[in-house]
Amino acid sequence: MAGKGAEPRRSVTSKVVAIIRSLGSGRSLTVTEIAQASDLPVSTVHRLVHELAAWGILLRGEGSRYEIALPLQSCGCNGAQPSMAAVVAPVLEDFSAAMRTGVRLGVLDGLAVSYVEKAHGCQPLSSFSSAARLPAHATALGKALLAFSAPGTVEHVIQQGLRGYTASTLTTAARLRHALKVTRLRGVAFAIGELAPDYSAVGAPVFGAGGEVIAALEVRLWDVRAELPGVIPALTIVARMLSRELTRTAPPSVQTERALES
Repeated sequence: MAGKGAEPRRSVTSKVVAIIRSLGSGRSLTVTEIAQASDLPVSTVHRLVHELAAWGILLRGEGSRYEIALPLQSCGCNGAQPSMAAVVAPVLEDFSAAMRTGVRLGVLDGLAVSYVEKAHGCQPLSSFSSAARLPAHATALGKALLAFSAPGTVEHVIQQGLRGYTASTLTTAARLRHALKVTRLRGVAFAIGELAPDYSAVGAPVFGAGGEVIAALEVRLWDVRAELPGVIPALTIVARMLSRELTRTAPPSVQTERALES
C-alpha cells in the first residue's frame, strides 16, 4: 500500500500539503490516484480529502474526482470569503443531519445568489463556484438577503427583470416588494415552488458586524405544512448563531473590503 511505512512519521500538515500538491496544475484525480501521487494510504487520503472538500478547499466533480477549488476572487463570489466557508461548514453539516434535509448558505453576488450546499447524507459540503448561482427573486435565500439589503439593491434586481420559472414565481415588482416586506416582519422568507415546482424552502438572514446582512441560510421543505412548525424555530436559532459566530471570527479585512465595495 502506498506510503504505508512512512505514514506514522508524517504530520497531518505534511499529508495535506502532499494532497494539495498532487492536485496542482489543474489536475483532477480520484482518491486512489491522489494516494498514489502523494504516497499516502488510501484510507488517510479518503478521510482528509472529504475534510478538505467540506471546508471548500477541494471540489468534488463527476466520477468522484477531486480538484482544487477555484479561488473565490476568480469565480466572482465577492461576498464569499474563505473565513465564512470555514465557519459555516461544520454548522451546515450538523444542521443538515439534525433536520434530515438539504441546507444552503448563500451570499449576494451581484444581482444573483452564490451558495454552498449540504445535501442530506454523506456528501460533503459543496464549495462556492461560478456555477452555483440562483436568482434572488425566486428563492428563499435570495428573498432573505434582499429583504434586509439596501433599497437600491432591490431596485436593481427588479430592473433586470423578474423571470418566471414556474407559475408561482413572483414576476412583478409589487409582488416582490410585498414578499420582502412580509419577510422583514416575520424574519424568514419562503419560496414555495417558485424556482422549480418540486422545490420549496424557507430562509433566514445572517447578519454581520453593524447589523449588515451578509448571508442567508435556507432549509429545503418536503412537506411544507407539516414541517414548518418545527423548521422555523430551528432555522432562526442557527441563523442567529451563525450571525454571532461570523461577527466574532471574521477578520477586520473582511469588513473593510465590504465597506470598500459598497
